[in-house]
Amino acid sequence: MREWVTYVVSILLFVLPAFARSGSTASGSIRADVFTKGTNGEPAVLPGVFIVLHGPITTETESDGQRAFAIDVLPSGTYQIEANAPSLYAALAVEVSAGTSSTVPVEMNVGAVTGTTSPQLTGLKAIDCAFSRKVHHA
Repeated sequence: MREWVTYVVSILLFVLPAFARSGSTASGSIRADVFTKGTNGEPAVLPGVFIVLHGPITTETESDGQRAFAIDVLPSGTYQIEANAPSLYAALAVEVSAGTSSTVPVEMNVGAVTGTTSPQLTGLKAIDCAFSRKVHHA
C-alpha cells in the first residue's frame, strides 16, 4: 500500500505542474489615450472614437468620455491599432507582452479624403452636362 501511495504522489508531482502551466496562459493588455491637438496645441478630448485592434486576435472597442480605452487579456504579439472618428484617423503598431500593460498615446489626425466614382454618379454627371448644354443653347 505504501508503495502505491508513493507511486501516485510521484505521478502527481510530475503531472500537476504541467496542468498548471497549460491552464495559466499569461496575457497582456493595452491602455491608450485617444486625442487630437486643439488650436492651442493642447490635447482635445475625443470620446466615442471607434477602435479596431488587429493582431493575434481582432477586437473592437470605443474610447470613453475621458478619451481612454483599455483592452485586457490579449495574447502576446504585435497589434495594429486603428482609430476612427468623423474626419479623424490614427494607426499605429504596439507590442504586447505577457504579464504587462502597454500604454500608448493615440493622436488622431485629419483623415485622408477619398473620392469614389460610381457608374450611377458618372451617368448623372453626363445627364447634367447634356442638360446644361441644351439650356445654354436655347
